[in-house]
Amino acid sequence: MKKLTYILFILLITFYSCDSFLDVRPTGEIVNNELFETAEGYEEALYGVYSFLAREPLYGKNMTYGLVDVVGQYFAGGWDAHWSHKLRVYDYKHMEVRPEIDAIWESMYKGISYVNNMLENLAERDSSAFALYNVYKAEGLGLRAFMHFELLRLFSESILQNSEATGIPYREKYSYQVTPFDPIKVSYEKIIRDFKEAERLLTVHGEYFDREDENAGGFIKDRVIHMNLYAVQALLARVYWEKGDLETAKNYAMKVIECPFFKMEEKTDVEDMVNGVISNKETIWGLYSEEFPNFTRDVLYYNGGSFTYDPKPDYRDIYEVDQDGFDYRLDKWFQTLSDHGAEGLRCMKVVDRFKVRLGARPVSKLSGINMIRLPELYYIVAEYYLVMDNVEMAATYLDKVVRARGLNGFNKGDGIVVVSRMNINNDRRKELVCEGQWFQIMKHYNMSIYESITDQTFQPSKNIYVFPVPDDEYEYRN
Repeated sequence: MKKLTYILFILLITFYSCDSFLDVRPTGEIVNNELFETAEGYEEALYGVYSFLAREPLYGKNMTYGLVDVVGQYFAGGWDAHWSHKLRVYDYKHMEVRPEIDAIWESMYKGISYVNNMLENLAERDSSAFALYNVYKAEGLGLRAFMHFELLRLFSESILQNSEATGIPYREKYSYQVTPFDPIKVSYEKIIRDFKEAERLLTVHGEYFDREDENAGGFIKDRVIHMNLYAVQALLARVYWEKGDLETAKNYAMKVIECPFFKMEEKTDVEDMVNGVISNKETIWGLYSEEFPNFTRDVLYYNGGSFTYDPKPDYRDIYEVDQDGFDYRLDKWFQTLSDHGAEGLRCMKVVDRFKVRLGARPVSKLSGINMIRLPELYYIVAEYYLVMDNVEMAATYLDKVVRARGLNGFNKGDGIVVVSRMNINNDRRKELVCEGQWFQIMKHYNMSIYESITDQTFQPSKNIYVFPVPDDEYEYRN
């Protein structure tokens, strides 16, 4: 990581609070401070939002390996984690569960308000005021679209199951004004609109993976930890896939796959690929965070407490399906330890094993959270070709992932290729542990869900797949 950006991040995370984006007078009037007088102020504002997203209520825990992966049936809680049991059986109204769900809604909209504050201040400036004016605007729009989409996926029905469902409030103003709930189709339109405008601005302005702008300073460096052009395109692929438009999703996925900056990791590098660090090869967008290894240490590495996450007893069943070859994910991500405080089976995929053992990391990588990686795009393209009845091409793209993980793949070169959507989803489930995606995939396909500890099967319904909106959201509307 370039020295200037690194120092800025450390200063921001240590000393900077997103709450200082504004000053609230006793009357409730919102007054902008002097943050937005300079280009550096807009950069600090954006860094502050990225840092905010990396906290535990969101992607530092609950939106990755935490709450969303507990309901995705990867983990059980520690020995007395009553809340974990309630999550695994989808009792979202339980007093120990509801505050965690409410915190996702409230934190995400807080992040959206920070972005809207920055965008509104930027709109008051001429576009020639700052060398990176369009980059600031694009990152803000991309972040706003992303946060709304994440809320939509959890707190609304799947558009594939109910195209007339209620969506979410799409907040585009920094104010206390009540924003109505949109129909889900309108929610998608606004998300796609913001992402596409971000894409346009970043394409026109240019991307910085392969060059540096002398007039831009440190902000354009380390683009992988920004809402960059390829992140926007990858997220558009995710949005269109979720919406059921596989062709457009495939087209966006291919824009990223065909660019020269990303490729699959070697199978022998799987252990040190995303364990508290951002993959140098596969990550399209990540959140920089020095604190993330501390979060995962306390929850995934240590064991025996009430807030630890234990792999479920049937975890091996996930990886033994379609297991033709040696799956490095099973071997490296799930390990039986005999370390101090970490005895027995632990999921080590996103745990920085060097930091938790107080050792020095041998390779310099960015600490942080992987938000979207290349494998997800290969799955989308494989699924598209499968729907188009082109099994060979489907296998070609699925094999990009499974062979990079040590398996032999589905196209064995003997002229007989057999691959199904179930095969694609089986590998999605293996690959995306600790990334908060599998629950969303089950929802997308309206799957029934098996909970192995209580031996229950839950049939798909709104009660399972739609998180309750906080009561406060309705109270202040009355």
